[in-house]
Amino acid sequence: MGMGEIVAYIGAAAWLPQIATWLYRVAVRPKLRIIPEPTAEIGFTNYGPIFNLRMAFFVERRDLILDGIELIIRHESGEQRMFRWVAIGETFSQITDAFGNPQQTVARDQAAIAIKISTQSFVEKKVRFQEPRYHQADGVVMRTLVEHFNFLKQKNPATFVQEALASKQFYDAIEGRHAEFWWKPGHYTVGLKLSSPQSFTLTTERFAFTLPSVDVEHLKKNLPMIDADLRNSINSNLPECKPEPVVWVWSYAPLRGA
Repeated sequence: MGMGEIVAYIGAAAWLPQIATWLYRVAVRPKLRIIPEPTAEIGFTNYGPIFNLRMAFFVERRDLILDGIELIIRHESGEQRMFRWVAIGETFSQITDAFGNPQQTVARDQAAIAIKISTQSFVEKKVRFQEPRYHQADGVVMRTLVEHFNFLKQKNPATFVQEALASKQFYDAIEGRHAEFWWKPGHYTVGLKLSSPQSFTLTTERFAFTLPSVDVEHLKKNLPMIDADLRNSINSNLPECKPEPVVWVWSYAPLRGA
């Protein structure tokens, strides 16, 4: 064996620990499986389009930290929207009556920052999703309305509430929120997009649901509630204010594999 061959063998052997590390990392990469609840909660409020879903997370091989979950919801027409998690709900206990109807529930919501999933037990959470583009657009018109409201309050302390409710800025805010009502009848597919500081494999990626026309019309009943909710906020500056009732309605869509 010549000197050149010896050097080549030594060089190759130097790579063995690195190759072994790569192979180990691939072999023990977390494998995540997500099982959604059979029914999704769909809504539209002053927070815009909403998609709430209870999800069970299972991981194999190694523990996993998730720092982001997004849903790509695509209508059969081809239009799609991106929803991002904003809150995570957890139910600790529930008391029911003799007929199984819930009477008292102990639960908690927390900001969606990160969750840790252990190989020792699965994690079950109700994940609340909203649309970032709605909040971006709504934030612009709401800042304009607040600025105008503060101007009227300083200029006309006796009539600023009435003037604010009659202002163009108020109606721009209402129209802007109404324009973001996205739900329409038809078939939807939902794709999952997750992020983590770790490399992982996701085995559940898509599911689907259908919104019938009757459900969409049901959700449109929230549009007058958006008007009432914003009007209540402004009227709350009057001492004799009696807020209008605001009751949000929801649609519950059965899920299936896509």
